[in-house]
Amino acid sequence: MPKVEHENIDNLNAVLTVTLEKSDYEPKFKTELSKYRKQANMKGFRKGKTPASVLKKMYGKGVLADVINEMLQKELYDYLTDNDIKILGQPLPSADQEPQDFDLKTLQDYVFKFDLGLAPDFEVQGADENTTFEKMVVEPSEEMVDEDLQAARKRSGERKAVEGTIQDNDMVKLEVAELDGDTPKAEGITSEFSLLIGNNTNEDLKQTLKEKKQGDKLKIDILNIENGRDEDYARRYYLDLDEEEDAEKEFNNEFEATITEVTRIVPAEMDQEFFDQTFGEGEVTSEAEAREKIREQIKGFYNGQAEALMSRDIQEKLLELNPMEFPEAFLKRWMQANNEDVDEETIEKEYDNFEKNLQWSLIRNKLVEQFEIEVNNDDIVEAARRRIRQYFGGQSMPGMEQIVDSTAQRILQDQKQVEQLYEEVLTDRTFEVLIEKVNVEEKPVSLEEFEGAVKAAQASNIPAVAEEEE
Repeated sequence: MPKVEHENIDNLNAVLTVTLEKSDYEPKFKTELSKYRKQANMKGFRKGKTPASVLKKMYGKGVLADVINEMLQKELYDYLTDNDIKILGQPLPSADQEPQDFDLKTLQDYVFKFDLGLAPDFEVQGADENTTFEKMVVEPSEEMVDEDLQAARKRSGERKAVEGTIQDNDMVKLEVAELDGDTPKAEGITSEFSLLIGNNTNEDLKQTLKEKKQGDKLKIDILNIENGRDEDYARRYYLDLDEEEDAEKEFNNEFEATITEVTRIVPAEMDQEFFDQTFGEGEVTSEAEAREKIREQIKGFYNGQAEALMSRDIQEKLLELNPMEFPEAFLKRWMQANNEDVDEETIEKEYDNFEKNLQWSLIRNKLVEQFEIEVNNDDIVEAARRRIRQYFGGQSMPGMEQIVDSTAQRILQDQKQVEQLYEEVLTDRTFEVLIEKVNVEEKPVSLEEFEGAVKAAQASNIPAVAEEEE
């Protein structure tokens, strides 16, 4: 039977020595070779009749290496599990481990030594009612409610033609003709396109258009209509020139533009159709109820952000209250072994963040165990669906749930994404439990104060939760 010896170097490092005697692995080795013989179909021999000596010569070393590696891994992890030894990363071959030569002529005993990085033993401090955290509270103003209500009315509104002066967010249809001086050029380029008057519109052109209305004329620089658009874009979308046929066609930048149509989104009336479309059928029946619903939504939005900020404070406080020592040399070796393309300089640079991630990972996992936090398959499916909804800005639209469901199912086919979703849900649930356990004091703040706190948090981002513990 294989023998495992455990030696603690200090409270952070240990060595496991695994001895595999010939009698431990030889039967399995012979069994695996026999399997090869039954399956072998080599030229000159009938299937299954290849001499054992030939197979042993051709495949023996590889088979022996696989058998020994499989037994070795089993012995290692059985020992760690049976003795409840918490390690960081995975066991690494010791620096003084001698290379093994699997000599098939004389099977022998093999000795393997592995270095272990030991996880610190601790109980989480600060995860109870004796620790107090502030939670910022934003009370929605009437202006905020008005703004969201008008935005909802515009989303449900219709774009209609208008005759007055052009405004921001109007859609303007322009007929353009290439100029030669102040008059349209004979056989010059003509075209028609629509332009949304928005943040992307050239500022000088926007101000000029906002003094115009349908039927007016103005001069424009066809290459300076929207910010970030190049000549290729102008050729294709403003002038409707063919990319290949008109590639050599030259033109003047100055065009005369005639405003042929101006359309504007007219906000929806606040009737039952609008309420049902915006808030769900029968949920709201009056403007007062709509405003209260919006107020709740705004509160929910800022409450979610406030809890995220408080969760960050909780994380930082728990890191402070639960300092840990780590086997630094071992962990740097482990990082190098798992990132062969990364040089030592990069590992040195990244180590502090890595260690902080590892510290938080250990704290979180201890809390998961302490509070018996669980994540099931339904939780992961709903997390995938929630992620898809966020792609649509959290807005409910007709037929959207069918898209959400089908896209979520595709995400769940990717094991890596499933693991990411599991980690996200587990972390979120851990913070939910922590918020219930600690003492929370609400602190009313203005929107400006709150947004400043959010920006400060984003500027000093804490690294994400690590997964380095075994």
